[in-house]
Amino acid sequence: MSDALNLSMFRAYDIRTPSADLTPELAERLAHAEAVYFRDVLKTTGVTLAHDARSTGPKYLTIAAEVYRRAGLDVVWLPGVTSTSAFYYAAMRRPELAAVMVGASHNPAGDTGRKILGPNVAPIARAIGPDGGLDSIQAIYEAGKSSAASSTGRITAEDYIDDYVAFSMDLAGVEPGSLKGARFFHDYLFGAAGREMVLAFTKAGADLHPLHFAADGAFPLGDPNPVKQAVIREGIEAMTAGGFLAGMFFDGDGDRLDVYRGEGSYLSSSFVYAAILPEIRKRFPGDGLGVFADLKCNPLAIVEMARCGLSVDVIRNGHSQIKQSLIDDPKRIGCVEESAHFYEAFSPDGRGRYCTENTLYLALLIARVWSEDPARFDRMFEIQKTTAREREWGYKFPTDDQRQDALDAVRGHFEAVGARAMSRMKNGMDLEATLLRRGLSFDVGSGTVLPADWLQVCQRVSQSENGLARWEVVAAVPELAAQARREIAEVVARHGAGAEYQG
Repeated sequence: MSDALNLSMFRAYDIRTPSADLTPELAERLAHAEAVYFRDVLKTTGVTLAHDARSTGPKYLTIAAEVYRRAGLDVVWLPGVTSTSAFYYAAMRRPELAAVMVGASHNPAGDTGRKILGPNVAPIARAIGPDGGLDSIQAIYEAGKSSAASSTGRITAEDYIDDYVAFSMDLAGVEPGSLKGARFFHDYLFGAAGREMVLAFTKAGADLHPLHFAADGAFPLGDPNPVKQAVIREGIEAMTAGGFLAGMFFDGDGDRLDVYRGEGSYLSSSFVYAAILPEIRKRFPGDGLGVFADLKCNPLAIVEMARCGLSVDVIRNGHSQIKQSLIDDPKRIGCVEESAHFYEAFSPDGRGRYCTENTLYLALLIARVWSEDPARFDRMFEIQKTTAREREWGYKFPTDDQRQDALDAVRGHFEAVGARAMSRMKNGMDLEATLLRRGLSFDVGSGTVLPADWLQVCQRVSQSENGLARWEVVAAVPELAAQARREIAEVVARHGAGAEYQG
């Protein structure tokens, strides 16, 4: 029964599945469950609906729109390919509505799924949202409830792209023509971000070289994931040959932003955030404010963030959980994930407080700060060079029990050599991961001084891929980071780990 209904598509943060497993009949059943939840639990009158660059997007969007309409819900359709950040902006413009994005982020071209929001751009995920959020939608789906109503809703179209570009430029402090002469490279990997980025950077006057800018749901380069070196190889070669100030690489739905210096050096997201945080801080006056940093963030970058007069606390990974934590704590103004996601509390026109992502604004802000004050980024590169990083990788395991045994064994191994483990945030929330630190406190502030042999290991179960566990290491020197990676590989091999997984 579970296989027949494809219940594995219900993930921790959203819905993701191979398109082949979401037949038109199951897609309609899912849309009925969503419609019941929107209408009867969220008590909303309509849905903002969009799709990303995937070729199956129009098909699934059309099925959903018709079901929602027959359920009595009005549908505000965002025409054409839409990035996730543009979708979030549209949701802010219609905060009284629920919102659904049909897509699958950086997953393979054959996958599909949903990102779901409640009114006020509130995340809907497993155990997040009214009546259990995605758990409630899954229960309605399993029960096979119909959403048909006596009256039908309307389908209308809204195109917010010009407003979205103007809003993002204003937020970043980028005036038309103000980036004139600044040379930037972008690679969109045939994903959804190309249109808005080229529009905005052209208006800003930048000398932009865009690569793979036209959305192509076949993703000819491979999975639209900038972590995968084979996928970005062509872009890296073009960037390093072109004499650019900086380069930016985006994923399939355009909400991930990897940043490079023009000559090819990668700057990890925590250091990118530390470089631009003083500018962000200017928009949030007052005392007692703070930001979150995910457990993989480099401790030295956290020190730099704290120097902006903000507290910085570790938070678990996961888009929905991060957004909900920002909603719950109005003193938190933003967050960075080392996976190249950035979050902020936005108040368009001074109305409301919407905690979400806007990658266009971040790309423009990075470009402005880098062109006006390149020394700020040079300093972050110099600090980063004093540390070593083994960027997140993973292993798939035959069973969940073997995966858990491997995680427990890795934790035990590093605790035996002096590391301490953290598995809960300060507020008591389960990290759903383990942060291991040796020679380093869990409280890092502006005055923290790190010893010469500090080590940080993060491990977690993947919530979006079956059977996968992930690790990331940062350390004082390359030898310590490489050694920790080798030790992890040796430990997990004893528990059935497959080949190393990147992505």
